[in-house]
Amino acid sequence: MDHEHKNFTFAESAVDTPDIESYSKILDRSLWTRTEYLIICAAVLFQAFAYSFESNMYYSALSYVAAYLVSTSIGSILPTILQILRAALVPFFIKFSDVCGRAESISIAMLFYLIGMTIQGAAKSFVQVAVGQIFYGMGSTGVLVLTQVLIADTTHLIDRGIMFALWDMPSIASVFIVQALTDPLTLPKLGEPEDKWRRAFLVMGIISLIGATVLLVPLWRLQRKALPSMSLTLLPMILANSYEGNWRNGKIIAMICSGIVAIFLLVIWEAKFTDRPIMSMKIWGNRTAFGALVIGLVFAIMSSVNYQYLALYLVVSRNVSFGEAYLLERGYPVVWTICQLITALLMKRYNTCRPFVWLGIAIHVLGVGLMIPARLPTASDAFVVISQAVAGGGAGIANVASTVAVTGIVDKKDVATVIGAQQVLSSIGYAIGGALAGGVWTQYLPKRLEKHITSPYDKHLALNDPLKYIPNLDPVTKGQLVDAYADSQMLMSIITCCLAIIAFICALMMQHVDLLQDQPDRNQESNGDSDIAGKENAPELK
Repeated sequence: MDHEHKNFTFAESAVDTPDIESYSKILDRSLWTRTEYLIICAAVLFQAFAYSFESNMYYSALSYVAAYLVSTSIGSILPTILQILRAALVPFFIKFSDVCGRAESISIAMLFYLIGMTIQGAAKSFVQVAVGQIFYGMGSTGVLVLTQVLIADTTHLIDRGIMFALWDMPSIASVFIVQALTDPLTLPKLGEPEDKWRRAFLVMGIISLIGATVLLVPLWRLQRKALPSMSLTLLPMILANSYEGNWRNGKIIAMICSGIVAIFLLVIWEAKFTDRPIMSMKIWGNRTAFGALVIGLVFAIMSSVNYQYLALYLVVSRNVSFGEAYLLERGYPVVWTICQLITALLMKRYNTCRPFVWLGIAIHVLGVGLMIPARLPTASDAFVVISQAVAGGGAGIANVASTVAVTGIVDKKDVATVIGAQQVLSSIGYAIGGALAGGVWTQYLPKRLEKHITSPYDKHLALNDPLKYIPNLDPVTKGQLVDAYADSQMLMSIITCCLAIIAFICALMMQHVDLLQDQPDRNQESNGDSDIAGKENAPELK
């Protein structure tokens, strides 16, 4: 077989490595019957629904939790903590699952997941919620990344995009279920306790436990058969306004400087000294891998910046409940999911993924551009939904195409590592985006409040407890406050549009990946197309 003139396949993407114990726990689908494979697929999809339900319900309840604890302005620190933990823990779960097994790793992750949810549901202070978020982040990280690794273990590359898309499909049902349950589980009525939101955490815990059981029981059977430096850099953007002197405070400056130095030292260590890097620097030598991974990073930043405070803004500006606001913004994930599946089917039909990355980015930029006027207080609800749907469709197309591309350039035993790299970068992106959104809320919004509001007002309550404070304002002051909120939303959308330029440049770097490369009859073929990535050496992962 001529390795110099053929499509880019994972068979040549990594130098042969010894068959060591770290690869012995990779699931081998060939050992399963068709019935067993279908059972595990059904279990994965059910667990996907449980995970999606919990994630959506958590997102909906978060604003109630922050308002109850009078901490809305620093509420974005919770998602930031989550993403920092994910960036740090993804490599651990990847390595641990390779050595100890997928079922063992998912079981441990689910334990932390439920412990964190219990702590948060019983929390009486924002600090306790943050502690619970640490355990929750440890668990949810493992569940998310290991489920994707499980999918990659058991599907051929040509079908991988379809399975990734199917994993997201249950989220469509959970969107509408969560919308119907949000207000009944979180919004206290007359005579009900103010901390009614705790019921939401109870429901989330029960659903998550059922989902874990459904997945782990068959998985155990089949298996038997066969970063602190980021905290220093990102958290000050959110916390600065809570310290005396704001950004002039020495503690904030010290955190920023220490974080930058720590990240710089980590990069040097990864590149020059360690034999077992968190994310092999060889990945960055391949332009397809580099482009796909950076696209994931940029999309994570864009998503986090643009949606961190959207539900709260819709509640304040449109006089709707959180359940109604949640439904308005859900056009993004619903269309995301549908477009992922359609794109996966088209990729299988035409054996290509690169053009879909370009198309997805272009559509996403159009949707984000529409969001700028759609989020004005005077815009119609229909305009909000349309802008969300367009942006979500583009993001879904680009996401599934870039994910399949980056998992198609390495040997099967290295797929988990690449998925881990993608998850690390996505988590870093979400953390950066959350910090940027928190910075806009705590640094830019107060200035817009001072500019717009002409009568006396309580800035602390306007930023930290808007759900109770704003409805009691006179109409003129309330309108001025909403205008200030709208300015912040516009800035977040503009930042997102600018970031999309980086994503498109990275998409242009990507080359064609043969999606049929792991089919038995294709592994004996060769092709001399000059525009194929086969002429570059793919990354050797350690």
